[in-house]
Amino acid sequence: MLLRTNKFLLYILLTLFLSTTSFSCALCRVDIPMVTVDTKVSALSTKTHFEIKWKFDEQFVSQLTQYDLNENGKFDKNEQKEIAKALEDYLYIFNYLTKITYSKKHFMSDKQVEIKPISTKILFENNAMYYSYNFDANFILQNNHTLKIEFQDKQGNFNFTLKDIILKDYQDKYLIKPTMHIAQIVFDDPAVVTAKTNTQLKSKPTISIQENIEPIKTTGFLEELSQQLTIYKEKIQALLNDIKQTNSVTSYLWLLFFSFIYGILHALGPGHGKSLVGSYFLSQNRSVLKAFNISLLIGIVHTFSAFFLTVFIYLVLNLLFISFLTDIEYVATKLSAIIIIAIALYLLYKKYKMSNKLSFTTHNPNNTSCGCSGCNTKSEDLGVILAAGIVPCPGTVTIFIFTFGLGIYYVGFLSAIFMSLGMSLIIFVTAYLSINVRKKSSSNATLTKIFEYGSLGFILCLGLFLLIV
Repeated sequence: MLLRTNKFLLYILLTLFLSTTSFSCALCRVDIPMVTVDTKVSALSTKTHFEIKWKFDEQFVSQLTQYDLNENGKFDKNEQKEIAKALEDYLYIFNYLTKITYSKKHFMSDKQVEIKPISTKILFENNAMYYSYNFDANFILQNNHTLKIEFQDKQGNFNFTLKDIILKDYQDKYLIKPTMHIAQIVFDDPAVVTAKTNTQLKSKPTISIQENIEPIKTTGFLEELSQQLTIYKEKIQALLNDIKQTNSVTSYLWLLFFSFIYGILHALGPGHGKSLVGSYFLSQNRSVLKAFNISLLIGIVHTFSAFFLTVFIYLVLNLLFISFLTDIEYVATKLSAIIIIAIALYLLYKKYKMSNKLSFTTHNPNNTSCGCSGCNTKSEDLGVILAAGIVPCPGTVTIFIFTFGLGIYYVGFLSAIFMSLGMSLIIFVTAYLSINVRKKSSSNATLTKIFEYGSLGFILCLGLFLLIV
């Protein structure tokens, strides 16, 4: 009896673990290309001059294959101009992803500097891309003021890391306070500087902050998972290049294998509807075959929503940046939330109606607690499939863009199919665990009702949470 109870608790714990509460793909956010930034600020007599230099990592450069029109493995001058135009069109809309505010110390202003570059430059070197721009701001650096410099892409295309900040031609004392993507330069009046503060302030014309920056760390499991995803993504990209050049059967087989593993790892992270699926099968009397079918369809819808979005981005809009992907993901999440709420309300209504009916027909042995056979196709099943699979994953989109850039569209379909199979496997495990938890509790009518109504309540809360946030 004790062993059976322990197994039962283990099923619950595993279900809760795999049904992590986050609904969006957090791993995709971790996998966003990194941009390191060097900033030089010059204090002039009538204004302040800024020189910014960005370095994009190899991951980002590898996604620009659609601009290699002659397929010679490098970007010629005309191709670099096209990349620069696409980049600047994007940056112009969002103030060059640069937020600069300047005000009296401790009273930081919300008014930010409008970036109007004097000149810009793009450079490709050692598999990396550099972009630099400089501009003036119409304020003068002076004591008892604070300058805040921030680089952030709210559209989710880049993660920024400050590398070096250099302040030139400022003669009084100042203090630089750096974080990951934000830096504050505090200008102090020497007359009010305490002895303790004076030991921290610098009067040198330049200062480097590289040694003061520590990279932001994610939780251990998520960090390791993200690293594995990056490794497998690089393997997939290498195989795609090999297929483009040699059309090797071995490369095809390895591609399908790594795509399958990538789908498994991708689905192990937060999101992908595991919380919805786990709660749904905990609340409903469904068969293992039904769990398999629904899990398979969720994986297919989830992967191909990203695939067809890539088709739209690449073939219809021909965009370098998927800046509007955040908006599409937002709309898809809200639509998913509405579907989830509708499913929860409908199932609660069915259970309430069936409970009233069963109170008058308790002699009927064919009635179940949920009023269904668990094997027929239900409209709520389709709702779960759409709700869990409709939100596209940016991480998957990047692989598809790479495939499209190489001009091997059919390989993208093959890769997508095996990715969806890998995702479906993890979703099926979640559903299977929930089915077993329900079976274990079937002998206890009170516990069964708690699971049924509690799970539906969780689904309803999940939908409301996604709708509000």
